[in-house]
Amino acid sequence: MAEISKKEKKRIIINNLYEAFTKYKQVLVVKLDNVSSNQIQQARLALRQQKKGIMIVGKNTVVSKAISLAVKSPKENEKGYDIRKDWFSDQPQVARLEELLKGKVGLIFSDAPVFEVKPIIESNKKPAAAKVGMLAPIDVSIFPGPTGMDPSQISFFHALSISTKINKGQIEITKEFKVCTSGKKVGNSEAVLLQKLNIKPFAYGMEIFRVYDDGSILTPEIFNMNPSEIISKFQNAANKIAAISLAVGQPNQLSAPHLLVNAFKNIASIAFGAGLSFKALEGLQSGSGSSQPAQQQAPKQEAKVEEKKPEAKPEVKEEDNLDLGGGGLFGDDDF
Repeated sequence: MAEISKKEKKRIIINNLYEAFTKYKQVLVVKLDNVSSNQIQQARLALRQQKKGIMIVGKNTVVSKAISLAVKSPKENEKGYDIRKDWFSDQPQVARLEELLKGKVGLIFSDAPVFEVKPIIESNKKPAAAKVGMLAPIDVSIFPGPTGMDPSQISFFHALSISTKINKGQIEITKEFKVCTSGKKVGNSEAVLLQKLNIKPFAYGMEIFRVYDDGSILTPEIFNMNPSEIISKFQNAANKIAAISLAVGQPNQLSAPHLLVNAFKNIASIAFGAGLSFKALEGLQSGSGSSQPAQQQAPKQEAKVEEKKPEAKPEVKEEDNLDLGGGGLFGDDDF
């Protein structure tokens, strides 16, 4: 198979980017610092197998060229017109991606939610040795214990002020020692020490830096939220808006359900008090088993008894009072 020239590779990447800009509304910008080509290939394969999108990596100048073509309509006299005329869609907002093309980055085109793509991309990490001059991403310490090194190299530990002793023919560290500090450059002595101890303290992989979503640029504090957090924040905001709208009497989509419920409660209260009934109220009475209608009927029944025997004063047992609701339950003080 003939090797593809650099010019041909560039043309293929530009065409792939141009097509992707028309198919996808979401682009994940990932950092590729200290990421191997093998890791990139594994990420591409995982995305393709799980049908979560495609990953395109190219020089920033090549990506910028593809963006410049994507934001303007193709003309017949331009090179590549036959391809671009079929893929072009007016998306001037894509130009915002150019401001993110700094350093070594890759673009992942995906319509899947970010929380589904993120584990695929960021889980593929490889251990790496500390190199001279690099910024340590984390603090690194070595702990007390045998090193497996012979006593002839003890001077190296003394030069770094590391507490050691000779035990069973090998050097043993007796006190914890901090080798690297997060955010500071790794020195030559620190790198050699970790190498001698066969320690690879760092792990590097792809990291989602920004998310472009149909013209909007999302930062990590936004796209890192999971669905439950988003729903919770939305519900809190909706509740606050509804409360404010009810307080000022402003009807809208959030306050209207509460206004309708409150209005029905008022109507139901008036209907109960006036002895009226309507279809919605009858359904409410039968469904809830409300005791209020019974309370309204009880005085009427008691009144009928009094009309039949106005002068009679029958003896009423304590058990009968309990059955009728008690002497004061339906008395004048309650109405």
